[in-house]
Amino acid sequence: MPKIDLEEEKRKLKDIHMKMLLDHKTDVEREMSYMAEEAFVIPPNGSVITGTDTIRNVLQQMVKTEIVSLGDRHHGPSEVWISESGDLAYDRGKYVKVSMSPTGKTEEKGYYVTLYRKVGGNWKFVGQIWNNVQ
Repeated sequence: MPKIDLEEEKRKLKDIHMKMLLDHKTDVEREMSYMAEEAFVIPPNGSVITGTDTIRNVLQQMVKTEIVSLGDRHHGPSEVWISESGDLAYDRGKYVKVSMSPTGKTEEKGYYVTLYRKVGGNWKFVGQIWNNVQ
C-alpha cells in the first residue's frame, strides 16, 4: 500500500468543503458531484435527510429561497482528520447560516461535523450533522 500524504489529502478535503459552501449562485449539480449516493444530513431539531435525490431537492429549495450557508468562508474547517488508511475523514468547525425573507435577515450560528470517504479514489461527502447555539 503506497504511503498517503495526509497533508495533501487534508488540502483536498478543505478544498471540497470550501466549494460546498452555499449561496444564491450555487450550482446544485456541481454540489451533488461531491456526494456519495448514501449521503445524509442531520439538521438541528430535524429529521435525517437521506439520499442524493432528497438532498438535491433540499439544496435547490435553499438556493431558491436565498438561504445562504455554512462554514467559515475565509479559513474553512477548524480541524480535518483522516484515517491512517486514508479512506475515511471528517472535518469540523463553526458555521453561520443567513436566511433572507420578506421580513428581513436572520442569522444562525453553530458547529458542524462532516464525514467523507474515498470512492473510486475521490473524496465524497457522506454526511453532516450540525447544531445551532443561542
